[in-house]
Amino acid sequence: MESRSDSPAPFVSIVLAVYNRCALTEDFLRKALAIPYENFEIVVVDDGSADGTPDMVAREFPTVRLLREQGDLWWSKAMNVGVRDALTRKPAYILVMNDDVDFQPDFLQALVSHAKTHPRCLVGSIVYDLVDKSKLWYAGGKIRWWTGQTLARMNMQDGKLRWLTGMGTLIPAEVFGDIDFYDEKHFPQGSGDADFSMRAARAGYSLAIDPQSILYNKTDASVDAVTRIEATWSKFFAPLWSRRSYDQFSMRWNLYRRYWPWALIPVAVGVYYSLFTAKQFLRVLRARRNRRRLQ
Repeated sequence: MESRSDSPAPFVSIVLAVYNRCALTEDFLRKALAIPYENFEIVVVDDGSADGTPDMVAREFPTVRLLREQGDLWWSKAMNVGVRDALTRKPAYILVMNDDVDFQPDFLQALVSHAKTHPRCLVGSIVYDLVDKSKLWYAGGKIRWWTGQTLARMNMQDGKLRWLTGMGTLIPAEVFGDIDFYDEKHFPQGSGDADFSMRAARAGYSLAIDPQSILYNKTDASVDAVTRIEATWSKFFAPLWSRRSYDQFSMRWNLYRRYWPWALIPVAVGVYYSLFTAKQFLRVLRARRNRRRLQ
């Protein structure tokens, strides 16, 4: 779908990075192209999928802009590729999305309406669980400074809104010129979205959640769910260096040194990784029990 310069609706570029989730990507694109908003495009960055995803997108969705990459980008760099491409067509907003979500049809209109009445604001969606749609999964991000945790708020009053996820967040296009792009060096995968929104807040932009913009997360497709299933004693400390893990030490250290009060960093690191050790111990025990049940 191309931009309509005569449209009263601001032009929105929807950008998402995909990798080896052909069925999820296809389902998302079918629904996304039917969004009742008259002036948007979809940019898909495929980072070297080997399951036929890019060919499916090209065949089934010819109006979607497809960027084929080689499989070495990770999330932040893949999103930067998509955003840079989208900015050449001068959108008013970039909407960053995941392919493992469903949504209410009017979610995009709600985001744009909020952004139009609140200049210099990054606006996120509220996210529920797809299986149990009464279960709130995310209402913005909060920080627990003493424990080193970046957590999802469980309601709109659950602490101060500190960061936004890369799932259904509408970003004014000028933000990328003001603060640069996602930090692909320090946050190649986990927390790239949180870091970006916190940098925007430091630069004077406000952060908001619009409760009328509703998404549903397919939590069974998440990396965290896969990590829990595959936990073993031999891989007990693997999350500390895996880019796919939110427990990766280098990623969390970069987050702490950039945003935490210096006096709290030793406390945050100590508490966070003490909790990690306890949780990982329980994950391994549960995974062993689940594997025994399947035998």
